[in-house]
Amino acid sequence: MAKINYNSKAPQPLEPVKQRETSFYNVPDSTASNLVLDVLGAGADLADLPDRKRQVNHNTEYEVLEDGNKRLISLKNGTGTAEITIELADIEKVTGSNKPAKKFFVLSLIKANEQAIHNGQLTKDYISFPLQELLDIGFYKTPQSARKGFNSGADILTSLKIKGKVKKSKKKGAEIDALEVLFTGARIEKGQCFIFFNPRISWGFLTQYFTILPRYYFRLPNRASDLLYYIFFLARQHTKDIEERGYFTISFRAIQHKLQLPNEKGLNNPQRDIKDAIEDAIEQLENEHSKTYGNMEFSLLPVYDEEAPIAEYLGNGYLKVELKGAFASTFIAISKDTEKQIADYQKRQARIQEKAIAQATAKKLESKKKTEKEGGEQ
Repeated sequence: MAKINYNSKAPQPLEPVKQRETSFYNVPDSTASNLVLDVLGAGADLADLPDRKRQVNHNTEYEVLEDGNKRLISLKNGTGTAEITIELADIEKVTGSNKPAKKFFVLSLIKANEQAIHNGQLTKDYISFPLQELLDIGFYKTPQSARKGFNSGADILTSLKIKGKVKKSKKKGAEIDALEVLFTGARIEKGQCFIFFNPRISWGFLTQYFTILPRYYFRLPNRASDLLYYIFFLARQHTKDIEERGYFTISFRAIQHKLQLPNEKGLNNPQRDIKDAIEDAIEQLENEHSKTYGNMEFSLLPVYDEEAPIAEYLGNGYLKVELKGAFASTFIAISKDTEKQIADYQKRQARIQEKAIAQATAKKLESKKKTEKEGGEQ
């Protein structure tokens, strides 16, 4: 196996990092929010989403139905813990440049966690932030492009409807029992951006879990930002690996689909359109990480056979994601908390079982005494 590590060179000396950039965003996430991002990312190729997903996830069913310009996207996992439907009112809204919508959706969840959602409950029906903040975080370069991007992203977000149910366990979960819009409106007023949330729905449906996201996410090009979000979305699911090994892996096939790269079959230039696209996204991500944090607590190592044909490259190659220090501590804490919850559950189950055995034994003894007594009386 040949390995390429973009982190093989020591980082160059950097200017001191601003204190506000040394922390992370706390991002609510869930199966439902990830499906929203998949829908927005698929854009004009939404009809291909089920086939793409099937190649990397055999336990979840996806379906896309068409009715004129309307699209209905559904997900149902094999365990029965998630059934989600998203309605996109007009497919043409996402056939052009819909890049801002994904980042605005992520930004809305970040701000909602800070301002409007507590313990899965909506405490106020809007979020707000200065238009200037879109420039400060590197989302846009000028006030004009920020204003235009906000309006374009808001137009797409307010056209989404969602319904379904998700469960953390057999007893606990969240549900939206009818198709409802997520966002009821958005506007810019006196330099302040407002996004309005639908108070009729259960926002716990979209905010079941939390992950962290480096603050340079909004400065990255489209594919690199998608890859960064995907890495930290998956990190939330690989906490045990991070705690025990310090890393987890992502197949190139999964990255191909997440970045909406073309199918390799019949492709004239897979080196340029797939391999280079994946490696460019990794390099852009690493360069921005080095500029922002100036440390090696987060590293990416592509592992693959350099001589392998494209299908083998995608099928056997993978990205090794290594997390240390502050980047690992959040997920290690989650892993330990999960272990504690499992241990507590097992203890509760053991106590329940012991109590049931004790009650059954007592009942058996009582029945035996009663039988012996009745026999003695005869």
